[in-house]
Amino acid sequence: MHPSPTETPLLLDVTGLKKHFPIKKGVLRRVVGHVRAVDGMDFYLRDGETLGVVGESGCGKTTAGRCVIGLLEPTDGQVRFRMNGEMRDTTVLPFRERKQFSRHVQMIFQDPFSSLSPRMNVRAIVTEPLKVHRIGTPQERTERAADVLATVKLDRRVMERYPNEFSGGQRQRIAVARSLVFNPELIICDEAVSALDVSVQAQVINLLIDLRAELDLTYLFIAHDLSVVEHISHRVLVMYLGKAVETAGKRDIFQTPKHPYTAALLSAIPAADPQRERSRIHLEGSVPDPSQPPPGCSFHPRCEYAETRCREIEPMLEPVDGESDRWVACHRAAELTLEGYSRERR
Repeated sequence: MHPSPTETPLLLDVTGLKKHFPIKKGVLRRVVGHVRAVDGMDFYLRDGETLGVVGESGCGKTTAGRCVIGLLEPTDGQVRFRMNGEMRDTTVLPFRERKQFSRHVQMIFQDPFSSLSPRMNVRAIVTEPLKVHRIGTPQERTERAADVLATVKLDRRVMERYPNEFSGGQRQRIAVARSLVFNPELIICDEAVSALDVSVQAQVINLLIDLRAELDLTYLFIAHDLSVVEHISHRVLVMYLGKAVETAGKRDIFQTPKHPYTAALLSAIPAADPQRERSRIHLEGSVPDPSQPPPGCSFHPRCEYAETRCREIEPMLEPVDGESDRWVACHRAAELTLEGYSRERR
C-alpha cells in the first residue's frame, strides 16, 4: 500500500507486519499454536500528519504500535523509517543505529498513573532519556526539562514534585514532556487520553494538536474512541483481528465507509442528543479467537452481507476506485452503500 509519489514524503512505511505470540503447553512447554496479534498489516505516515488507528479491544492496535517503535520484535514484515534522508528498515538496524532510531520515535502510554515511576520526581522522569543516551551535563538536562515542561504548559517549579502530587491530566502532560526531550519526529500515542476524564481529554488532545503544528510532529494515534480520532486525525485505519480492513482520509471514513465493520463502529458513536433516533448496527457473536482465525474474511461470521466467497477467500487490501489514499479489504465494497456518521446524526 503506497501513496502517490507526488504527495508529501513518507516518514514511516510499514509492510507485511506480523506479530505472532507462541502458545505453550505441557511440562516441556512445547509450542502448540500462535496468537496472531498482528497478521499482515500495511500502512504509512507522511510528514506532519496523524494516522488514527481504531478497532475493538484485542484487535492488535497496541501490538502494532509497539512493533513500530521496537518494544516488540515483529515476527515478519518491514518497518521502514526515514533517518537522515534515507528510508531504513528498523527491524534489522545494528544496535548503535537502533539507539539513534529511538531518538526519532517516542511513545506516550495509556495510563499516566503507571507509566511514571512513583519513586522519581519530575526532573528525573523527564531527564532520564537524556541521561541514558549520555546527552548533555546535569545542568543542561535540567534546562531541557524545563523547556519541554513549559511547552506542555507546566511550570519548572513542578520538577521537584512526584507523580502522586498531580492529577491525571497533569501526569499525562509530564509523559508528553518526556516524549519531547529528543525533539522526535514521530510520536506513537497509545490510547493516550482514554484513562482521562472527558474534559481533561479535550485539553490533552488540543495540546497534542498545538504541538503537532508547533514542532512539526507526526502522530500514530491509537484509540478506540472514534470521536477523539475524528478530532485529531488526518487519515484513519480500521483494524479487525490483527489486520487492516479499511484506511482512508478522515472525511471519507466517517461519511462514506466501505467496510461493514467500519460502518458498525461508526453506528456505535454516542449522539449528543440522547432523544434523537438513529440506527445502531448490532454485531452478532464476538471477535473470533486470534489463534484460530476463520477462513476467508475474518469478519464474515459477524457480517450481514457475507456471501460464499467471503467465507472461502480472504479479501486483500485494495484501492477503491483507483484512489491512492483509500483502501478496503472487502469483496463487496464496490456494491455496498453503507451509512456513515454525519454531523446531522449527532
